[in-house]
Amino acid sequence: MVKIQNVVNKSVFKRSINFLIFAVAITIVATVITYIINPSLEELTKEVGNNLPDQVKESKGIKKVWSFIVNNGFIVPLQMFFLALIPIQFLYLLNIISTVALTGILFGIALQANFKKGLGIIISAIPHYIFEVFAFCLFAAVLFKLNQVVRDKVRSVFKKDKAGTSLIKNVLGTVKIYAVLILPIIIMAAFLETYIADIIFSLFE
Repeated sequence: MVKIQNVVNKSVFKRSINFLIFAVAITIVATVITYIINPSLEELTKEVGNNLPDQVKESKGIKKVWSFIVNNGFIVPLQMFFLALIPIQFLYLLNIISTVALTGILFGIALQANFKKGLGIIISAIPHYIFEVFAFCLFAAVLFKLNQVVRDKVRSVFKKDKAGTSLIKNVLGTVKIYAVLILPIIIMAAFLETYIADIIFSLFE
């Protein structure tokens, strides 16, 4: 795999780690809150299930891998990309926040239903969770720079000195990093979620 430092600079990587820590914290908080407040498991599980794409719920094996790649590798990043083009800082983090919060709710539900199996589900989910969320956080760190350029362009409209940074150049750079580094990580996460998670969970049964 292409080394991260050859594609992104240290500030981008550091920012992605900060985003990852933030994301993990949200998951932990959502898990604890869901476990403590003891919501109606049947209704909450149904509501969470309705938020999952139909192709993900109905697919198995390699088709499920492809469903995860389509959703996490194309749909979600595209949504984040368009949000980054809006001159509001950190708006593109909404996808990450909703994803990790939903994951935490699922973890809390699993622990309530059966603590031992719930713990097994959490542990089995850790590998693909880290890969998937890190990929999103890395993309968000790249979008941070793109969004900064967009905001500078908007501010320059009201100034005599026009912003010199090329928006097109930054868009192309973002697409390059996504294709070379982020998409491969998401593909790895899809395989981990489809195959490795079940193997790890079977150890707890």
